[in-house]
Amino acid sequence: MPLKLLTGYGEVVNALCAELARTGAGDVVDFSVYVFEKGESSQRVMEAMKRAVRRGVKVRCTVDGSPVSKFTRWCEGSTTLTSELENLQRDFGSDRFTFTAVKQATHAKWMVVERKNGTGLPSAIFGGVNVGDRFSNWRDFAIRAEGRDVVDAMRQAVSMDPSSTKLASNADIVFASNLPTGFCPLAWAFPRYLTYPGRFDVKTSIVNLLSDPKYSRYYVAMAYVDSVGADMLARVLERPGTSLKVIVPRNPNVYHDANRKALVRLIEKTRARGQNLRILLIDDMLHAKVFFAESDLDNVQDIAMMGSCNLKQRSLGQFVELNALIRQPALTVALRRQLEFIMKDSQTANMDDLRFSEPKATIEEWLG
Repeated sequence: MPLKLLTGYGEVVNALCAELARTGAGDVVDFSVYVFEKGESSQRVMEAMKRAVRRGVKVRCTVDGSPVSKFTRWCEGSTTLTSELENLQRDFGSDRFTFTAVKQATHAKWMVVERKNGTGLPSAIFGGVNVGDRFSNWRDFAIRAEGRDVVDAMRQAVSMDPSSTKLASNADIVFASNLPTGFCPLAWAFPRYLTYPGRFDVKTSIVNLLSDPKYSRYYVAMAYVDSVGADMLARVLERPGTSLKVIVPRNPNVYHDANRKALVRLIEKTRARGQNLRILLIDDMLHAKVFFAESDLDNVQDIAMMGSCNLKQRSLGQFVELNALIRQPALTVALRRQLEFIMKDSQTANMDDLRFSEPKATIEEWLG
């Protein structure tokens, strides 16, 4: 079950195009992303899709078309390639290329390639990376995985079909997903306390990792955090002898004040063991959603989790998300090295760095 860490936007785009280039007639590609914006890199991915379709590959493309993504685009003044993807379906026909702008908030980012005619093993790419030129300098990660077992496990995670194959809990990679199946007005109004109908496994998997007594040192690189996420992180320091380092962007593209309010909450909740908490700010836009845990026990391997889910109440209880718990040493070593690079480029935050404005922070937290 080969796993490869993809570090940065350019590497992810290259991997997407390379996987599409390796397809042949009869193969099937499923592609799902939260944001698909205009730009040269996006055009590369679309051209790779077109070439694949012309070779006889079936491409099924899904992009978030929910009010959540529309609101985010309005806030950021960003674009979408929805109309161009609709044109591809019209030009090629829905039997060769299908495009769906899903109405349920779909924040997961992944691609699966099923190779039908001996062109190689099935493969998948998943993580936190959207498609668009403005993401080219963002710090982010994805994983390329290859093999029947891991592709089946990922498909099971993003499907409500209980007959799909699922990897055992001791496997090198275990997926957790959120799969909302509808809308709940009360959950929309009170996201801290209620979830939409559906299956929500990501929060449980994160809490289990943060509470696991086998691990004592935690590193978290996270784009966006709110008070729910801060309370989850505080669990780490409830155990004596544990430490926690949290790396966040100094000036995220959205939710600036909500992030800072959450970090202040984390400091206050863990003040008694504050010497074991370190918050680092990086000037680059950090879009990662990474957890890394180390143990002092000789027989316990390091473990990591990464994917699409932010530490925010709506991410945890309303959005389609996909995370993976990873034990494969080659990948955890590579990810730990990347976290070291990020921490080297970061500065320890003080309370002045974490000043925020109200009611802006509360509004951002509720909207996000």
